[in-house]
Amino acid sequence: MKNEWLLKSYPKEGFFVNLNLNKLNIPYHIASKIFWSRDLRNQEDIQKFLNINENKIYSKFNHMNLAIERINKALENNEKIGVFGDFDVDGLSGTAIIIRLIENFSGKIYPLIPKREQDGHGLTAKFIDAYKDIGVKLIITVDTGSTSLEEIEYANLLGIDTIITDHHLNDGKQPNAYAIINPHGSSNEKIQNDYSGSGVAYKLAEEFYKYQNIEIPDYFTSLAALGTISDQVSLKSENRRIVSEGLKALGKTNLPGLRELFIVSRQNNNSVKINTEFISYYVAPRLNAPGRLGDSEPSLQLLVTNDETEAKLLANRINFQNEERKNYSAQAWDLALPIIEKQKNDLILAVDLSDFPLGILGPIAGKICEFTSKPAIVYKIDSDFIKASCRSNENYDLFTGLSLFSKIFERFGGHKRAAGFTIKKHLFDDFISKLKNNAFLSKLSSHENKKIEIDAQIDIEDLTPSLWKFTDLLEPFGVDNNEPVFLIKNLLPNEIIKVGKKKNHIKINFYRSGKKIEAIGFNLAEKISKIEQVDIVFTLKTNIWREKVNYQLNLIDIEKSE
Repeated sequence: MKNEWLLKSYPKEGFFVNLNLNKLNIPYHIASKIFWSRDLRNQEDIQKFLNINENKIYSKFNHMNLAIERINKALENNEKIGVFGDFDVDGLSGTAIIIRLIENFSGKIYPLIPKREQDGHGLTAKFIDAYKDIGVKLIITVDTGSTSLEEIEYANLLGIDTIITDHHLNDGKQPNAYAIINPHGSSNEKIQNDYSGSGVAYKLAEEFYKYQNIEIPDYFTSLAALGTISDQVSLKSENRRIVSEGLKALGKTNLPGLRELFIVSRQNNNSVKINTEFISYYVAPRLNAPGRLGDSEPSLQLLVTNDETEAKLLANRINFQNEERKNYSAQAWDLALPIIEKQKNDLILAVDLSDFPLGILGPIAGKICEFTSKPAIVYKIDSDFIKASCRSNENYDLFTGLSLFSKIFERFGGHKRAAGFTIKKHLFDDFISKLKNNAFLSKLSSHENKKIEIDAQIDIEDLTPSLWKFTDLLEPFGVDNNEPVFLIKNLLPNEIIKVGKKKNHIKINFYRSGKKIEAIGFNLAEKISKIEQVDIVFTLKTNIWREKVNYQLNLIDIEKSE
């Protein structure tokens, strides 16, 4: 199937970028197109974008002072403080931030993380009772709590105060908590609403350190960066600063758990660059693996331990569990493929994977969505209930669509492109039928061709080391700041090699003007079978192996030239 290539609009006539890029030997026409595609339309915006750390943003949340004062009171009175977080990387990173914050000020902190299979998401009476039994007087939630109205009231009845730190949406009703730190619940329009859960926890820690007139340690930013990258939130505004500073801190981290995790994630190649790609594809899946298989406790312990020996043992354990997770995922994908085929005419896909751990469902839903360009609901039957993880594309607001059925859900939460719910088994078929026929689906396209947005068309002569250096200036990459995508037309490959166990990947060498350009394309082997002129769409990659730098093209798509 041929994908649709969309070349982004070019700068208006007269748009000129003067950033002393001549030192890098970057053609202005390329730089202009890249900045224009990121809605950077003047000198000031471009400078702010490039000089992240010189343009810090400090968001003030409505209840921040209340939260800080309550935590300070708890510390002064030697109260037991509970922290309740979610089991994904964002929740775990944010929980680690709160644990280290309280411990750094000699407080007593008691963390609890739900188990995905038996507990599901969110604070419940079970955990509040557990806190009550050990004498906790204050609970701080991380990456959860915004919809826990009944649970917060129950905590109030037991004499337990709650501080909610969260970034999830609610249906307009606010829990009666002591303080709520959530960008979506703020009346201050200047506050960005796209923080991750760990980002919100970081803002609380940052403000608490300011209150104490003490400089916050770098590792808080590194933990916030882990969660922010993993949760796929926008890398604009302050998130960009958090990730940029956090990646620098991660590169020199003194936290033994993170150091050991990087060792196993790098797979004996210590020169691998610690960037958003490395965190997203190598670190985050490992941290998520224990929680996906049952219990995220090893991952949380890895983030809070200060013991070198324990850190090494935990990193190896997590790495092993990640291999288990990958095996489950491969089996689940093989089972999902024929189900997807049967529903190929449906606008929303629903796949039963009841034989697999609940934690596998979300990633498989994401893979189905990417593979088909359609929203996907992946579920498992658990006694009289069905538990589902859902992923969507840019065409369909998943949270809004599912919210129409919130009254029949036992549990429900999420975002525009990712959500989950629990529903009684006997209601499921009717719900799926109504969802697929819902008016919201009119926004969905039955057009299955993948759309690839391209920042700039260039010539092979433009592929100099300076271009790679220029794209480095644009990091960190992520949502709303993707890696620049380039197009080159009418290239004649010199060599085509099919690689991988299934020979489904390709390695191509191009020659032009005496230059050799190496390109690698994953799952593109079927796109080209012989040497002929082609058009290629790609991003730039820098590979470092044993201190040797190799500039490479990462092929997104390839087509025969017209």
